[in-house]
Amino acid sequence: MFNLATLQPILRTAIDAVVVMDAGGVIVDWNGKAEQVFGWSRDEVVGRNLGEVIIPPRFREAHRLGLARLLATGRQTVLDRLLELSALRRDQSEFPVELSITLSKDVGSPLFLGFIRDISERREVMARLAGSEARFRAAIDAVQGILWTNSATGEMAGDQPGWAALTGQAPHEYQGLGWTQAVHPDDVEPTLQAWTAAVAEGRPFVFEHRVRRRDGVWREFVIRAVPVPETDGSVHEWVGVHTDVTEQRLAEARLRQSEAQFRAMADSAPAPVWMTTAAGGIEFANEAFAEFAGLRREDLLGDVWVSLIHPDDIPGVLAKRAEARGSLLPYSFEARFYRSDGGYRWMLANAKPRFGPDGEFQGYLGIAMDLTETKAAEARQRLLINELNHRVKNTLASIQSIARQTLRVGETPPHVRERLIDRLLAMSTAHDVLTRENWEGAAIDEVIRQGVRPFVDEREPGRITIRGGNLRVGPSAALSLALAIHELGTNAVKYGALSTPAGQVAIDWDRIEDDCAVVRWKETGGPPVKPPSRKGFGSRLLDGGLAADLGGQPKLIFAPDGVEAVLPVRIAR
Repeated sequence: MFNLATLQPILRTAIDAVVVMDAGGVIVDWNGKAEQVFGWSRDEVVGRNLGEVIIPPRFREAHRLGLARLLATGRQTVLDRLLELSALRRDQSEFPVELSITLSKDVGSPLFLGFIRDISERREVMARLAGSEARFRAAIDAVQGILWTNSATGEMAGDQPGWAALTGQAPHEYQGLGWTQAVHPDDVEPTLQAWTAAVAEGRPFVFEHRVRRRDGVWREFVIRAVPVPETDGSVHEWVGVHTDVTEQRLAEARLRQSEAQFRAMADSAPAPVWMTTAAGGIEFANEAFAEFAGLRREDLLGDVWVSLIHPDDIPGVLAKRAEARGSLLPYSFEARFYRSDGGYRWMLANAKPRFGPDGEFQGYLGIAMDLTETKAAEARQRLLINELNHRVKNTLASIQSIARQTLRVGETPPHVRERLIDRLLAMSTAHDVLTRENWEGAAIDEVIRQGVRPFVDEREPGRITIRGGNLRVGPSAALSLALAIHELGTNAVKYGALSTPAGQVAIDWDRIEDDCAVVRWKETGGPPVKPPSRKGFGSRLLDGGLAADLGGQPKLIFAPDGVEAVLPVRIAR
């Protein structure tokens, strides 16, 4: 029987779990703290093997062999040492413990006393601390900062690998205030004044100064340091970070210079220039814009410009702006803007999107040009053109009247009189087509349809078929084509396919080169065709008179089953 009396005071007063085990590994005693830690009562574990109670299964064999080796040889590796290992609770959950084992040989057989402390909370705190430190160092690395610490009095102490790597200073050089030797001479005094004030007040320190890198290059740094407090509120130490902002400051300087140049250029422009934010409001307006509106620059910021637009033009302008902002594309619009002199002016506004270096949309840059005089000139030009067209048409009408009066019935053969008047009418019809197009050209389809209109029987409109692509010709080619179609139509009515009920005419055209097309006239179903013994006016006109204006030499083909004509025409660009 073991004498455990001398161990009881230890078991009762120990703040850790205490397990007493005999040489065979059997539990002989178990204090109250052990009951709390492991979940077994003393009565439940006394007499049981320790390995079966608190040692995880994977470690039990090693425990048995170690105990046997100790008893057999006296060699051991665990006595009187502080160990960290895993233990097992009653619910079979593992947890970390700190263990120290001592051997008692006071009476009889040896007893092993194990002092066990649950270190779960300590491990958790250490893990959180390690995670926090890792996150802190990752954050420092993310901003490419140089981490350093100072004493409570604001002097650099201890090993500072970050500062040494940056400046090349050895520990004896940067200790105390030696670090200032790496600061630009012009920045040392301002830095020390600001740093001393922050240390005295125990508040965060934020500053910028230049530091000489170990290669001798001066770099711009932003500094932020914060005090680390003790439990009593006093400062334990200072933790600071130097962040290199040299490129950022250079970029900011270039941006300021660029913006200054832009503003100078914009203010020298005689037309309104503005710049908007990504949200849409104006953030910059030049002098010309302010003078135009009769407002101060700051009064034009935001969406004030919309109020300058004529009420009738606002919906269209806002719709165009919304459409462009949806796709971030350039856009333009014409609208009437109120000017400071009390009147509205027509303005043409062009706006292009602005993008940052990373492709981020920053807003629009716009410029407006005054179109009022241009529009007035265009209106006068249209008036003059309309007047000219009217007078030319009246001239053609006068020529027709003169022809009728001059070529009196009975004095001139009827067919001569009719031919001349019909040709003048054909020219007048082509003139009407060109007038509608402001004499910029005409569609081949429109010229031909107007040219054959006198020869189309409304009861049989299908006798003349017209087919071709959407091509345009210039004014000269349009007039010549109209005369050619008139001559062909006149000939078809008198002698060709349109002189008989079954006859038909097919007209088609297509492009043969970039600037040239061919119009084909083909008659079928008329009387047999014989080549004429002499050329009339129409033939002479087609053979030579229209070639220069049409853009090529027309061809007349007197095929037995119907007249054919090939008319090259120059396409308008």
